[in-house]
Amino acid sequence: MAFLLGWKDILRPIRDGYRHLFPSPDTGPSPEERQRERAIDRLKGFAYLDTFEQLQSWTSADIDILQRANTPLLVRSGHRDKEAKASVLLCHDYAGNYHGYEGTSNIGLDEEKYTCEFLQYVDIFIYFSHKLVCIPPPTWINCLHRSGVKALGTVLIEPQTPGSNELLQRGDDGLSFPLATKLASMADHYGFDGWLVNIEKSFPAPTWDHHILAAFLRQLRLDLGVEKQLIWYDALTASNKVSYQNALNVQNMVFAKACGGILTNYCWKEGDAAESMHNAVQNDIPLENVYLGVDVWAQNTTKLTQPRITYPEYGGGGTNTGVAVAMVAELGLSVGVFAPAWTFEHFSGHGREVEQTLWDGADLPTDATCPCGDPGTRHQPNKTMSVTTSARMYNAGSETFFFTDFSQAFSGHGDRETEILFDGCKMHAQLGSQSILPLRVNQLDTPNPLRHKVEDARGHSQLVVECLTLHPPAVERTPMQTKDEWKIPLYKFDMPADGSLRLRMSYRDVSNTKQFASFYIVVSGMTHSLDHSEHHGSDHHLDVLIGVKDIASPRSARLEELGFLSKAIDADVGTRLAEVDYICVQPVASLPSLPQLVFSRNNTPEATPPQNPQVGTLPKNHAIFNIRKISRDVGDMKHARLCWDHTSNSYSSQGMPYSAITGPFSYFAIYVDDLFVGRAYVPEHALSASFMDHFAARKIPVQVKGIGFDGQELASANTAIHF
Repeated sequence: MAFLLGWKDILRPIRDGYRHLFPSPDTGPSPEERQRERAIDRLKGFAYLDTFEQLQSWTSADIDILQRANTPLLVRSGHRDKEAKASVLLCHDYAGNYHGYEGTSNIGLDEEKYTCEFLQYVDIFIYFSHKLVCIPPPTWINCLHRSGVKALGTVLIEPQTPGSNELLQRGDDGLSFPLATKLASMADHYGFDGWLVNIEKSFPAPTWDHHILAAFLRQLRLDLGVEKQLIWYDALTASNKVSYQNALNVQNMVFAKACGGILTNYCWKEGDAAESMHNAVQNDIPLENVYLGVDVWAQNTTKLTQPRITYPEYGGGGTNTGVAVAMVAELGLSVGVFAPAWTFEHFSGHGREVEQTLWDGADLPTDATCPCGDPGTRHQPNKTMSVTTSARMYNAGSETFFFTDFSQAFSGHGDRETEILFDGCKMHAQLGSQSILPLRVNQLDTPNPLRHKVEDARGHSQLVVECLTLHPPAVERTPMQTKDEWKIPLYKFDMPADGSLRLRMSYRDVSNTKQFASFYIVVSGMTHSLDHSEHHGSDHHLDVLIGVKDIASPRSARLEELGFLSKAIDADVGTRLAEVDYICVQPVASLPSLPQLVFSRNNTPEATPPQNPQVGTLPKNHAIFNIRKISRDVGDMKHARLCWDHTSNSYSSQGMPYSAITGPFSYFAIYVDDLFVGRAYVPEHALSASFMDHFAARKIPVQVKGIGFDGQELASANTAIHF
């Protein structure tokens, strides 16, 4: 049957009514095999629980530091859309999940896997696997938090799950629910933002009382706190039956209210959506907390007599997922997209391009193939109603902080790294390092000869701005072109431009043409050029105060956009214009005082001394020390780790990220024998057996650098270790 149905049909038989096709629950690994698998996954940073016995015995002492995420959630400054748009929740169900590339130790790969590059359109990301308690890997949490996206785990009770009544057992006081307390504690200690509760099995009838389950959910929500989120999945009803309502209604209202939000099943129709909106308003549930599900896989052909259906009923899902997003947006509700990694699972070798088709309506690759047989017919791009057309787009950064070094989730490396670290593979995964990526070029509404791309360079990533052509265009001037200048926006912001923030940027003008390579910002609708340097090929380190002089209300001025500016003079197609290493916006108080620039009304920069020389002076007592190699036991396995200690002053600058685990350090860069091993987001790093074999019986130099959230090196230490 597995051969006939395919992976997704086996993974999700329950809610589609195929229980009779599902194998008995005893055909999987033995308890001993599961225990060993959990021990191996622990070394990758993965944490999950299979049984209620494991959940009941869990304590925070069980946590391996490799399983913890250190990056705090960057609270977004708001969204840019004035018209009705839908908040997007992604339910990430990718071939069972907990894949090697999602681990904390970078591994070699032959091809890219799924990571979402459209996070500016995502509000919540749920990590889903067929485990009782599914905790998001720290790599995903760090990646998501950096872009302002909440990461949720899943509590899943399936038909074959034993002991489900244990969930609702009271404590010694007869009132509280100990497992609710444990689940909330897990979110705090692992560093994620809440839970999706998905109960796909009826509770024992003699003890059933929907008020008890509602009380459990209310306690869990209270224990999580107001900053975290709890969402009910539309499966179990108040009558103790698994019956997918595909709407918010009286059957699931008590649980949705207890959680504060609901994710419905994906077979709804327009009437169900309207009913959900009405019921949410009548019961004081915020409309944005009602997520109507959409199944991306529903667009596929199937041999089943009862195919999956999602909105719209014919052709929904897949490349028409945006149709459902548009419908939901009209009602002011939100949308939950099931299994967005369909683009990688269904289109082997073309996942990244097809992801752009799903989100942006881009053309399918001409050589794309899929099990449906004819992707050009079955999965036609929807250029007028793609996901981004109706999805809410958020600004980059928070109210006071933004940083990107353009790191991607997958990167190339040198021959030495290929041999020693990555098993002969020319690419490696670094999901936890994915930075905030710039606006996509096809999001521009008008023709523009400027383009940008992110590429690997000298062991790091950089943004490259290049041109298709910069000869005088054969099109009328557009908002992207004024006075023979072309602009390409890179990031949208909503930050104060009152002199309290600084913009730092490192880039090179590599055009070797007569044109200017420059950057600009938009402050309250007015464009200001940042730098008109004509020193081609040289490094530029821009450091300016974000403020505008001589305007009516300087305190109300807002930074809205940053982009690249170029004179349309003369350049060949494909000419590289600039290479950018990093961009940072941060509070003035978070850095030592330096000469600044502000902008006058005529858009020219002017030097100005800092108003308070004391503000921004930080005591420099960050330190890394005691670098060492240790041996750790995980289950019946031994492995080696690099460990180190760190310290810093207690200074936590208002408006800057600060980690409960690593303080002002965003990550630690590890070098062994001048080989860049990777980034560690906690002060330990697991070493592979092949790595240890390569350096065996040798004393090797080791260096650890502590990098701040603004990209600056805060501390560094060296030692020699006998491997």
